[in-house]
Amino acid sequence: MKQRITYEIRGQIERNCFFRIGSALVRMEFTGGAVNSAGIVPAQYITDNPLYQRAIENSADFRNGVIKRGSVVNIDKADENEPTDASVVKSEDENTYHDVTNTQQARAILMAEPYKCPLSELQNKVSVRAKAQELGVKFPDWI
Repeated sequence: MKQRITYEIRGQIERNCFFRIGSALVRMEFTGGAVNSAGIVPAQYITDNPLYQRAIENSADFRNGVIKRGSVVNIDKADENEPTDASVVKSEDENTYHDVTNTQQARAILMAEPYKCPLSELQNKVSVRAKAQELGVKFPDWI
């Protein structure tokens, strides 16, 4: 079963990392991080490519704990065949995040792919909830 893994670098806003895959050197951009009074949002890189996942997990930064695994989502075969065009209406299950329990986690989801909301629009709990409602994103376990 294919997995979509989010890798995180805590305390970093952005970071370009280079990983060796065979004889090639591949650059992966960790983005979306923030350090502010509300807390720390780690820089993230999300991939479902098993080759990239293996390269990251075999790197010295991963072994030393600089890069850590965030969320892991199993992708069904039916989901792989669906077009990823922005014009396609997303299902409710795809926009529902049961593992989010606080503002920081909700902010991280909205700042990452595919929503790409700027941090300036997500400054407090009220604005995060408003933006989530506007985008049709649901956090049922967040009080």
